[in-house]
Amino acid sequence: MPASAQPVSRHFDDIFHAKFMQVIADWKNDPSRGSLTQKDRKTFIENAYNETDELYFSRRQLSDQEIKLRALTKVFYKILAEEPWSEDWIRAPDVERKLSRFEMHRDSIELAAKFNVPTPREAVRAAREAAAKQEEALKAATTEKEKEKLRIERGPWDDIEIIYIPGTVSAAATSRLNRDDTYPISVSSVAATLQSHICRDMVRPFSMAERFVNCSDTQELEQMREFACNVCDYCPHLLDNDNVSLLVVLLILSRSDVCRRWENNGIRIEGSTISHRKSECMKNKLGWNTTELKKPFDNFATEFQTRVKNACFPAPRAQRGGGPKNKGPRKSSTPATPSTPTGYGPPPAWGYMPSPQIRQDGVNTGINVSAPAVQTMYKQPTGPGPDAFRQPTPGDAGGPMDLS
Repeated sequence: MPASAQPVSRHFDDIFHAKFMQVIADWKNDPSRGSLTQKDRKTFIENAYNETDELYFSRRQLSDQEIKLRALTKVFYKILAEEPWSEDWIRAPDVERKLSRFEMHRDSIELAAKFNVPTPREAVRAAREAAAKQEEALKAATTEKEKEKLRIERGPWDDIEIIYIPGTVSAAATSRLNRDDTYPISVSSVAATLQSHICRDMVRPFSMAERFVNCSDTQELEQMREFACNVCDYCPHLLDNDNVSLLVVLLILSRSDVCRRWENNGIRIEGSTISHRKSECMKNKLGWNTTELKKPFDNFATEFQTRVKNACFPAPRAQRGGGPKNKGPRKSSTPATPSTPTGYGPPPAWGYMPSPQIRQDGVNTGINVSAPAVQTMYKQPTGPGPDAFRQPTPGDAGGPMDLS
């Protein structure tokens, strides 16, 4: 085994990294290989993960905490392999009827055509690229005075809007949906949420699982909830049953929270539908097709959702003595205007994110990154570089390798 493939520690992520680099080395030495594709990369990650899981977990008795970690680690490695924050998950409007998708809002069709982005996927990608250029221009400014004077044209990305169409049982039912009932979302809002996905820069999934299991910091729990709420509001397509990041949102929010936020945005969906999506995702993506296999994730999700609610909505202190006092109006547990999470970088870099309102009418930058001294859950998002959207190419098996 090459020196680069030797495990440097007994940490799960380090063992995975060594096995992953060995897979890459074997691939490079295969004379029949072609160019490295995203499908190859996904297969390599899953194979290396399965070997690491077998070595790390399967040969000993596990504690309750380790059982939780194993379940979450599997979810995060699947996310690492599939990259659900990419535009590839935004489907064309003529897809199979049962799959959800975005459609261009009728008032934005003319403007989108003018800027040569006739589909939601093209518009969101253009918004991300424009945001990356804006961020680079801000970085190039050497003084605060220059930054203040800098005026960057963001283009139409705040004005081009799309609407979410949930999958239905038939094409006829989909065509009967009232598009005017659904709150439109600017493509800059979708782009910003995808770009600040908490797993986008994740290179050590086991460490991410540890952060979730051990997280008790109120501010971090609040940031997690803001992220999950923003996904519901701006990227509801990430909650399809074939997108494994659905499980991350359902770690943080209950199905009733998700349904309530969607209903506020004009998207009608039953709680049983969310449960079905979750079950299908677990079965098809993770192989969890029995209650026993699902139990570690489900038990931790219940525990973690309670932790998030207690952090974000602490119970009021009991009043001493006297009779009941006027407590004022009761506040909703699901604010209709989620703020942009502070842990994801300054909002001005992305532009305006219009917030859905309550209706009154009913990249991965690499795999082989060494463990940091202190790993934070939320990184400052960096806009995609000029090569962010090209097909990946194999790197040096002995050094850093960009597989984004």
